[in-house]
Amino acid sequence: MFLSYLDASGRPEYTEPENYCLASVTTSERNWQVLENKIKQIKFKHFPSLPDTEVEFHAKEMMNHEGIYKHLDWTIIYSIFDDIFNYVSDPETEIVIISTLIMKQNLRKKVDVETWAYRMLFERLNAYLERRNEQLLQAQFPPEYGIMITDSEGPKKDQNLRQKLFGMLRNGTLYSRLDYLIEDPLFTDSKWRNLSQLVDCIAFCIRRQFRSNPNNHHKPHWDKYYKQVITKFDTVNGNYRGYGLKIFP
Repeated sequence: MFLSYLDASGRPEYTEPENYCLASVTTSERNWQVLENKIKQIKFKHFPSLPDTEVEFHAKEMMNHEGIYKHLDWTIIYSIFDDIFNYVSDPETEIVIISTLIMKQNLRKKVDVETWAYRMLFERLNAYLERRNEQLLQAQFPPEYGIMITDSEGPKKDQNLRQKLFGMLRNGTLYSRLDYLIEDPLFTDSKWRNLSQLVDCIAFCIRRQFRSNPNNHHKPHWDKYYKQVITKFDTVNGNYRGYGLKIFP
């Protein structure tokens, strides 16, 4: 079984001018506990007096000095981000990043941003799983399927999103039957899922890299983090564009 953790950065509504990024972190279920424990270690390092369940790595909260980050100096906040993205790019961290970025300002006509982002992400996730399963079959192992875990935004929003996605996951898209994706994503509170928090930071990093006016004192940090994220993008023939990162349009 492959586990894919999904989260978005930005809002899909057109009233929000910022780009919309949907990102995923995929790993084998065999690696799950190791990854969870490594992220817990980062939490214990920076917040030794708090249970890990009370520490949520949420990039927007960290950048806005909210919650437990309210009184932290920038040097401390960026030392946390350094540890997060150093772990992302560590060669021993067995994850693959696949993401879609909707550039709203470049759209010729209004589309359902959320649906398009998920469709393009699903197609690329399934293509990645197809390649992995080719390797498994060549080694005479049975195929493995992908289950998706996405951050909950509350019962009503979760149900609306589930309705948008169900037909696509059951019947496929114009370009993919999505044979290796299990139909119904699991919705969970990211507070309890360390890998959901990891993908939150990754989605924020990708969206920030393509902001129209990112020039401020934070930019060098996020340029560095984006280069680290690139190392884990799904890549085919040396190219991650269109595979690990799909920008639309």
